[in-house]
Formats: sequence, C-alpha cells, structure tokens
Amino acid sequence: MPRIGETGKILIVDDHEANVRLLDIYLRNAGYQTEKAYDGEEALERIHATRPDIILLDVMMPKLDGYEVCRRVRSNEATKVIPVIMITALKDSEDRIRGLESGADDFISKPFDRSELMARVKNLLRVKYYRSLIAERQKFDAVVQDLDYGIIITDEQMTVNMVNRQAQMLLSLDLAECRGRNIFSLFEGFKVTPTPEELAASTQRTVTVDLEQEHTSPGLYLGGRFTRIVDPAGNLTNVAFVFRDVSDERRKEKLKRDFLSLVTHKLKTPLTIVSGYLSLISAGKYGQMAPEMGKAFNLVESRVDDLKALIEKLLQYAGLSAEELRHDTQQVDPRAVIERCTSRILDRYGPSHVEFERDLPDHLPEVQVDVEQLAIVLDNLIDNAVKFTPGEHARVRLSGRVLDDGKVELAIKDYGPGIPLKHQADIFSDFLQVEDWFTGNIGGLGLGLPTAKRLVESWGGTIRVESRPGEGSTFLFTVPPSEHAAALRGPARSGGPGIMETA
Repeated sequence: MPRIGETGKILIVDDHEANVRLLDIYLRNAGYQTEKAYDGEEALERIHATRPDIILLDVMMPKLDGYEVCRRVRSNEATKVIPVIMITALKDSEDRIRGLESGADDFISKPFDRSELMARVKNLLRVKYYRSLIAERQKFDAVVQDLDYGIIITDEQMTVNMVNRQAQMLLSLDLAECRGRNIFSLFEGFKVTPTPEELAASTQRTVTVDLEQEHTSPGLYLGGRFTRIVDPAGNLTNVAFVFRDVSDERRKEKLKRDFLSLVTHKLKTPLTIVSGYLSLISAGKYGQMAPEMGKAFNLVESRVDDLKALIEKLLQYAGLSAEELRHDTQQVDPRAVIERCTSRILDRYGPSHVEFERDLPDHLPEVQVDVEQLAIVLDNLIDNAVKFTPGEHARVRLSGRVLDDGKVELAIKDYGPGIPLKHQADIFSDFLQVEDWFTGNIGGLGLGLPTAKRLVESWGGTIRVESRPGEGSTFLFTVPPSEHAAALRGPARSGGPGIMETA
C-alpha cells in the first residue's frame, strides 16, 4: 500500500495496443510502475497476480467488457478497495451511470488529456490509501471485538476512540458512554493502582495496572498493561490499555498467601525459641559440652539457620500482594546494590566457596526503583546461581548494560549444569525446582524465581533466562532508568566497554 505522495503500481487495460503504449509512456515518465492487459480476462488475471494500486480500464473490450471487469473487482474481498478509472469514448450519461453502478470511481474520455490523467491518478492513489486504512481498521476491529481481553485505545490526549465489547462488559459501560471520554474517567468505582495521576505522569512505555472494584462482594479485580505508543520521533500518538478479569486468580492467590503467611509465622516463633536456646547451650550457659557434642550442636545450629532462611523466603513471598508491591521509588545506583548483595552472599556461603566476576560499565546509570525490591531480586538470582552450581566452588558473573530504550539490563550468569529447554517455560512457577531427578539436595522452596519475576514486573520490567545444558544459565532483567539518567542519556546506547574485575 503506497503512502500518500508515493508512486504506485497501475494496471493499464485496453484492447488497442497504441493506447496502452501511450499510457505506459505517460505513467512511467511520471515515476509510476505499470502492468498491462489487452482484454477483460487477462485484466482479471493481472489484477489477482499483481494487486495494482489503480486500474485504468477501457470499457469496450473483447471477452469481458470493462463494466463486468469492474463488477468482479468490487465483488472480491481482496480487490474491492482498488480504485478504477474507466477510459471511454462513450459520451452518453447512461453509459457513465452504468459505469458508476458497476463500481467505477472516475472517468477519462478519449482522447484523453495528459494533465487530467495525472491529476486523477494522483487523487485516486490518495483514495486507495485511505480505503486500505479503513479496510485494515475494520479487520482489526473485527478481531479485537471477540477477544477475551478488554482493549481500550486512546489518542495522545488520553481520549478514548476505540473500546471492544469485552472492555465494555468488564467496566459495565456501553459504547456511547466510552468514546470521547478521558480513559481514566472510565475507571470510576474502581481503585486504580498506580493512581491515574501517577499513570498520567509516568514516562515508562509500559506499566502494570490493577483495578479493584470497591464496595462489592465478591470483589472484581482487573489486571492489565498500560502501554504508550510513540512515533519514530518519540512523540506520544496513542495509549493502549489491555486488561482482563483476574478475580478468581486474585482470590486463590490471597488464600494461598494468607495460608503461607499464617504457617510461617506459626513456625517462626518456636524456631526462634529453639535457636535461642541452642545458642545459649553452644555458648556454655548450661555447662561445657564434650567436643563431639559441640560438633553435633554446630550441625544442628546450621540446619536451624537453614530453616530460618526458608521461613524468611516464605514470608517474603507471602508478602508480595499487589498493594505491598507499590513502594516509593528512588534513584538507586545499581552497582552499590550489587555490592551489597554479593557481600551478603559471601557471608552466607564463605569467600572460599564463591567467586564473583563483574562486568559493569562505567556509564551504567542510576535506576528508578525501590532499593529493597531490587536487592531482593538480585539476592534471589545470585543465591540461585550459587546453589545450582555443583561442587565446592561456584563462579558467578554479574554484568549490566543500557538498552536502546534507556532501561538498564542486569545479568547474572552461573557456570552450572544449565536448564533443559523443556523446563525453561516453567522455572518461574511457584514451588518448582528443576532437576533431572529431584534429590532434595538443592536447598530452598522454589520461590526465588517467582518472587524475582513478580517484583521485576511490578516496576514494568521483564525477566528472562538464556541457558543450554552443560553451558550454565544467565538470568537477565530490566530496571527503569531514573528520570535524571533518562534526561542525560542522549543518543541510545546498548552496553559498551565495562570494567572486568574478580572478587
């Protein structure tokens, strides 16, 4: 489909070769591509084979006349938007009415004027462009109307111009109530997280949005993505909000998290008492222990510490409700958070067991995120990298780069056994650990990756894995840049030379 002002492909149909040759010269000199046919049947074959942008069609031809060719063009879904100019020596108005009834868009009389021909061709190319846009929009509307997802499209001023049936049903509105309104006015009666003010002020391309209908039982929960669509110059052109009913999922999730929270709190109290008394006994509060008993107590204490770590993971996971994910963000230096997390891992496993490689560019900018959430993601991913590396020594590589859209991508690579392709789609599922044979030798509950995924997506980022068996695994996630860093960014860059150091 040529854009406005661009040249197009034109099919010339006439049983007089001289006429075809003359039109061909005119059009090619003006920069148009041409196709040729010399009767009605050949014209239909060329139309279906080449899909021209305009048809210059003679009326009086052998086999099929121009009227019949035009009718067939208009009756075919694939060709009905192609403009047709009838070139005819007939002067009678009845002949022209017949041409209009068959679907012709315009007429040029023989002998024709070159300037008139060029003007009409240029005008109908514009008509073809808009007809094609309308046809594509109709196809788009036909598809989105029957989707299970609600879809709302606005202009750059957040004014609604398209709402599909599912969106109307989920918001309990009819089409007349939606079009022409500000998108946020459609959410009346819902608690919106983040707030409409925060969404309107946000510069992120995609933001996760939760809608909770207040004062209803059972509650209605809608979840979706608010996406800004920009042109090549970076100017906002449209906003798309795609969402669905997540009420059942939220209720089940709340039950699960409430249960986990209750169980872990019940376990934490007696475990804290046990841990306290073990520490007192180990310190000699109740008398000196024999060396062999001391070794046994040290083993018990280490296992109690493992249990405490598991309970903390459960509490951390159970606390990730939609509301608790909404923390105040701040400008954070990702290198500083990485150093903080690697220090904790070294304390946890011992410097002799873990080796860190760092490939962090000097220009790595600050990010806009809750610092504790970023620390949790890094801690879980680095801890996994250490746990799933067999042997007594684990090597972990930490790297970062700036993507073309300004986001910072951080990567944690291990040199373990890798993850089979068949399991890679499941590794972010709750309570799942991937081993070819589950031995129970890997500590943890399989909640590190789901926790990391939920936190990353809460700030509008993405998380993924690259892995092959025998080659280790790399987990990569994105973090939005701070507003200050985004303003200073200048031309988009992806990564760059970094500093390699080993600790």
